[in-house]
Amino acid sequence: MTRSTTVVQVFVASPSDVKSERDILEALIAELNRTWSATLGVIFELVRWETHVRPSLAADPQAVVNAQIGDSYDVFIGILWGRFGTPTPRAPSGTIEEFERALAKLRNGDGKPEIMIYFKDAPLPPSRIDPVQLQLLQNFRASLSHEGMYSVFEDELGFQTSLRAHLAALAKAFASSENNRGAQPPGPMATRTSLTESEDDLGYLDYIETYESRIAEMTSTMQAISDATVRVGELVSQRASDIGELAKPISDVKTARKHVKMVADDMTAYAEILNQQLPLMSSSRETALQALTRALTFHDEFSTSDETALPTLRASLATLMDAATGSMTGLRGFRSSLEGLPRMTADLNRAKRAVLSQLDSMLSEIYNTVHTIENILESVDRMVIK
Repeated sequence: MTRSTTVVQVFVASPSDVKSERDILEALIAELNRTWSATLGVIFELVRWETHVRPSLAADPQAVVNAQIGDSYDVFIGILWGRFGTPTPRAPSGTIEEFERALAKLRNGDGKPEIMIYFKDAPLPPSRIDPVQLQLLQNFRASLSHEGMYSVFEDELGFQTSLRAHLAALAKAFASSENNRGAQPPGPMATRTSLTESEDDLGYLDYIETYESRIAEMTSTMQAISDATVRVGELVSQRASDIGELAKPISDVKTARKHVKMVADDMTAYAEILNQQLPLMSSSRETALQALTRALTFHDEFSTSDETALPTLRASLATLMDAATGSMTGLRGFRSSLEGLPRMTADLNRAKRAVLSQLDSMLSEIYNTVHTIENILESVDRMVIK
């Protein structure tokens, strides 16, 4: 069976340090196009200089890109991390020149292109840190704060999950726009092609079921961490109080060392709990949020029969984000209290170091979760408003 499909061009701009993210974008569009062509009648064509620019003579390399890519695409995606890019005769970098061309067209045209900028918030290898480039990046990011056109991600999983949700919302918006225009002939950026429909093995309900089960696992994991944090916090406080009494002055070193050893043992056990729970948390996050964003790509098939689906999903995401934010606040508070423990014995110092390390890893995981949920919520909101 064939159907008429709207082709939407997506141009990606970035410096050279985010090649893996560019490849993720290409693979993700190829994956999701199979669904969109069947369910929405929309297919995204990725425009990259690697595939759409041929060798040519011009005043400078960026001028070649500008001439051959043009500015008639529908979506502009910019990805930045630690590099701002190489200056051109017209702008601080090639990426920024491409962004400024897209922004000028958006402001002077008919609402196109859609502009989405992604900033990678991950540590840079010391050898790749360039203070000048980083300052230019920070200035550019600050200049976009009032525009509402950028998102932040911490790792490849977060980028893929957030991007899938954003692209699903865009696909739905373009499908709705085409339907509202009726049978008008397609313009140069809305060309038609005939494609063979295909279906994946899994569907909307499969993904929703996976999402809900993994969310339950995440909630259980965060509750286990919260309970363990409360318990060890109470134990450490009591032990610290006992040690404090003995330290006025320390008249019985043997007894004081015994109490310190118990504190160290409590903290070591807590560090092990965090070590066990972290991979569970990470695995549940990966499966849950990817399942949810995949479900969003199928949602249009159910939108007419169940208008409560998206609001229900949004409510569950908001609840999860509240739980994650609360957990993060509690862990930060506990970490702060542990940093104040005095250096009394080698056992205590090792236990303290282990706990702080595990807390940092857990806080990073929860922070990533919150950021990704925020990005998905943004896309869900766009789909609800439609």
